[in-house]
Order: sequence, then structure tokens, then C-alpha cells
Amino acid sequence: MRYSNSSSTNNIRTEKAALAMNEALIIAARRTPVVRSNKEFARLGADQLLGKVFDALLEDTGISPADVDHVFAGNAAGPGGNIARVATQVSRLPDSVPATTLDAQCASALEAIAAAARMVRCGEARAVIAGGVESVSTAPWRMEKNGDPASPPRIYSRARFTPHPQVDPEMGVAAENIAAQFQISRTAQDEFALRSHQRAVQAQQAGRFNQEIVPIGTPSGVVQSDTCPREGLSAKKLASLRPAFVPGGTVTAGNSCPINDGAAAVLVVDAEHYARLDARFALRYLGTGTGACDPQILGMAAVPAYQKLAQLLGVDRLGKAELIEFNEAFAVQALACLAELGIGVSTVNRDGGALALGHPYGASGALLATRLFWQARATARGDELCLALMAAAGGTGTAMAFESVYTQPD
Repeated sequence: MRYSNSSSTNNIRTEKAALAMNEALIIAARRTPVVRSNKEFARLGADQLLGKVFDALLEDTGISPADVDHVFAGNAAGPGGNIARVATQVSRLPDSVPATTLDAQCASALEAIAAAARMVRCGEARAVIAGGVESVSTAPWRMEKNGDPASPPRIYSRARFTPHPQVDPEMGVAAENIAAQFQISRTAQDEFALRSHQRAVQAQQAGRFNQEIVPIGTPSGVVQSDTCPREGLSAKKLASLRPAFVPGGTVTAGNSCPINDGAAAVLVVDAEHYARLDARFALRYLGTGTGACDPQILGMAAVPAYQKLAQLLGVDRLGKAELIEFNEAFAVQALACLAELGIGVSTVNRDGGALALGHPYGASGALLATRLFWQARATARGDELCLALMAAAGGTGTAMAFESVYTQPD
């Protein structure tokens, strides 16, 4: 179905009424600035960051807080419990709004959006907030019991992503595995990272992030922009960095994402809410593909996820995606996945990606959706196919497709 840019009020109403009642439409998308962990947001918990984003969505759309049927939020490194529920209580949402927290590691927020869209599509809800958050700064230390109950507990950094006795590689080691298997050079990785920073800096300077960012107050002042893009970064500087994970390797701090705090969320509604709230733009949810691969090369999981989505929507259709956001946990992972899928490197992440903007694990999928929302909105036309791609720890991946819907005001 196509959506014309009619200037007639009657046509606008007809266009909105023509949307099937089981459509799931993103009508708002917002995020915090993304900052390095233990810096600007060091004293702000995950619930505080996410609650601010929820309030921004309510303000943007004018939807009554009581009309929100459910909240889904992803989180990876946090304290457990139900952060989504705690964040609703920090926000203006009433206690009557239920919430669910998902942990699919880096794909958590995309999976949260998928859950929201499916809930709306099947008629179980009409308005759902979905997104994710990560506060590495305030994440607790993790402890586990030793074999002897009388022994003191052992501190560990993360849960295992493979069962014993399989090798459970650290993320950087898994990235080096990809570099070796797919023959991705250090030079190519550094070039990709430099491009990401250059694009992010250009987008910042042009003000392209301004509308999507929710300013966050901190004890030291208000944070209004991302802090990781580096204007002065050069190929020479990147080439000077030592391997960060494997001696003699190619993956460095410069071609890897930083460790970050941040939150992002979207509001998903049905067609009736879209018309009633007089929305002029939306991303129409088309579907999700999930896939998995060998955990030793976990960053490649975006490939089978894309392939599953192509089976759902059609290879030809998916190949026409105009806006593509790929989560750049590591340059090598992005390069290898894009090469396997035949997607041109220059066509993704037009305003920079996670290498420059940051990767707040549980929030990153919603960051991709937020970027797609504002990029598509800026073109002021409909029918753009938008694609978000993500690989996660343990070797799982998520791919999600949207189509832009634009109705022109009088």
C-alpha cells in the first residue's frame, strides 16, 4: 500500500482511515545523549535516564499517560529486576501501566520494539512504549558462589554466553576471530571507524541530532549532545593505536565502540491512535527477522537475521532499503556482515554509528530505530524502506524493517 502526500484534509483523514487496524506505527522516537560510562551520567541510574525519554514521548505526541497500555524495555548490564517498571514510576506514566524488561544483550531494545509492535498488531494493545537503557556507570558488581558454600563469592564481569565447557570468547576476541576468518584488514577497519566519526561530527554540526535528543540534567550541568564523536580523529592517530584484545591483532580501541550510558525509546500505536493524535509521520512496522551463528564469531549474527527477514518480506523488497542503520560494535564485524550481505559500506549509518556515537548495550537497538525515524522524517515523503541490523553477545541477531508514512498538513 502506498501513501500519497495529499494536502487535502479529507484526503489525509481518508489516508489514515485506510490504514489497517492491526498496523503498528511508530509515531515518536527520542533518546538521551550517549556519553562514556563513569562520566556525565555517572550518578544517574538506568531508570532515571529511561524515565526522561518516556516523558519526552508523552510530550511530543500529546497522548494521555493513562492511554499507554504497556512498556517494554531492554537492558543488558543492569541490576536485574524490572527496570522498565521502575522507569515508568520515575516518569509521568501512572502506576496502572504495566512494564516488562527484556535481556537479549545488544539486541534487547530491538526485541522490545518487536514485542510492542506484535502486541499492537494482534490487537492486545493500542499504544505501547518500547526501547532500552544502559547505565554501565551504575551497574552493580556481579558475584557468584564458589563450589564450596563456605568459600567467599567470586566477582565476575558478565554472565556466560556459552555453556561449559565451551569457549566463551570476550567480545574483542570474537571480533578478532572475524578478522581472521573473513580476512578484514586493520586498514579497512580504521577507515571504517574514521568515516563513522566524520559522519557523526558532521551530523552534530548540522544539528541533525537536535530534535531526537532529550537534554539530561546532571549535578555538573545539562548534557545536550553526544560526547564520543571525535572531530580531530585522523587515520594517522588510528594507525598508532595498539591491538586491544589479542597480541598482534587488528582490533583496537579506535575501531571498537566505546562503553556508554544512554537510553532510547519509541511510541508504537495502532491506526486509530495515529488518526486521533493527528500524527503526520510514522514508521510502519513491517516485520522482524532473528537469526543465530557460532558464538565464536558472534558479530556475524546480523547476517542470518537479515536472511530471515528477507524470507519474510522478499529479497527484492529488502534489497531496496534506502535507510540502513547497522550497529557498529566493531568495525570488523560491520565490514564482514555488510560484505556477506552485499550491502555497500557507504550506504549505512549516514550520520555515523556506534563506533563514534557509542553503544549503550541495552539501548542500542532503539537508537537505531530513533535514527531511522528522524532520518526518514527529514525527507518529508513516504514509502521509504528502513532497515535496522544488530548482532548480540552469544551469537544472536535481529533485523527489523519499517516503511515511512507521511501525510502533509494543510
